[in-house]
Amino acid sequence: MIKLASPVRPVLVAGAPLANEAAVAQAIYWDPVDQLWYVSQHDGTVGNETRVIISRYTVDGTPKDAMYVVEAGHGVSLGVEHTPAGVHVWTDALQDGGWATALARIPYVPGDGTPGTEVNTTSPSVTTFRPRTGVYRISAKIDPTRNELIYRWQSNDRSSSTASGGYDRYDLAAAAAGTFTPLQTMAFGPSGRTLQGYTSLDGYLYQYYGDQEVDNATVTCTDWATGAQLQSVLLKDFPGLNNREPEGLCTYVGTPGDPVGSPGTVAFAIAAKPAGGRQINIARFPHAGTNPWVKFPYDTALYQPNSANYDPQYRISGDQVHVHFSLSKKPVPPSTTVPAWGQTETLFVLPPQARPHRTQRLVGVVSGGAVDGDTQTVRFEVTTDGGVTLYDERNLVGWVGGDFSFWLC
Repeated sequence: MIKLASPVRPVLVAGAPLANEAAVAQAIYWDPVDQLWYVSQHDGTVGNETRVIISRYTVDGTPKDAMYVVEAGHGVSLGVEHTPAGVHVWTDALQDGGWATALARIPYVPGDGTPGTEVNTTSPSVTTFRPRTGVYRISAKIDPTRNELIYRWQSNDRSSSTASGGYDRYDLAAAAAGTFTPLQTMAFGPSGRTLQGYTSLDGYLYQYYGDQEVDNATVTCTDWATGAQLQSVLLKDFPGLNNREPEGLCTYVGTPGDPVGSPGTVAFAIAAKPAGGRQINIARFPHAGTNPWVKFPYDTALYQPNSANYDPQYRISGDQVHVHFSLSKKPVPPSTTVPAWGQTETLFVLPPQARPHRTQRLVGVVSGGAVDGDTQTVRFEVTTDGGVTLYDERNLVGWVGGDFSFWLC
């Protein structure tokens, strides 16, 4: 389970332009296969009330392409499925009173420029599904870590704040083939809050609530097994935006720089409308979990550890790296004198999964019998290529060590 109340929530996309200035974004989805963002946006222009724009962006938020879906829902749901036949987008479709009555599985066919490719959900290339009958305001999300379709439905046709209903989990491949046998159903009652998105990750359902310009954006975590709400956090990210509105939640996994074996985390979006037009901003919660200590290579011809316990080693805990070591230089034969540390000497290089996204300045110590007086502090830098470099102009001799942490993000 990720920790929602972390003080560090890295920004992934800042101020990416939306395809249409007439409406706010509704949903986001991170595709770990092609490393692309998908963003859905209700068209909002006169005469296009049933049209949704689905745009793709690179990892940093650069617009790539878009397609338009006619006879869509409100664009509140978005998921991406990869098959040998190509990329398919799942979204809500076939409005009744402005809200969806069915799910649509649509081949993604990007267009060049605006308006781009336009697909009608009633066309033969699109498959629509109604997993349940007699329900209202349906939507769905894909959990890429488990290949599951998360289907939300309401038992009454009300706003999300006063509605009751449930979430179903379905096997994605079975759902694509038209078989909807719930793996699990979790009921919900009136929350008193406007729902703006949801996603599922590692046995937990995350829900996103809030309203425009009210500063009440909230993400909660609910245990699928018990239905109990375990966490809730009020978000203050991206402050000062004009027309700031919480919109869109998705599972975020498999990105460059992620710790090896990372189970993923959750990303959330804040929409805005500055003078230049509609924008989307995306941040994420830290990764969860603490991994074991791992020793890594260093030049044993040049350096020796204080003991086996001080071999250079690291561990990853969420979005932090902890480093532990104590090294001395070896004499260069035939001399028996231990040489001094260089002013900018790189001791070792961390593996790719333990490298920061920006240079980190850290404090360590130099100690041992060769040190005159009290233990002295020294400065290290860890760079994006993983080099751990000592910066000191005193020609120190002794054991140089550190027990320090730095952020990956």
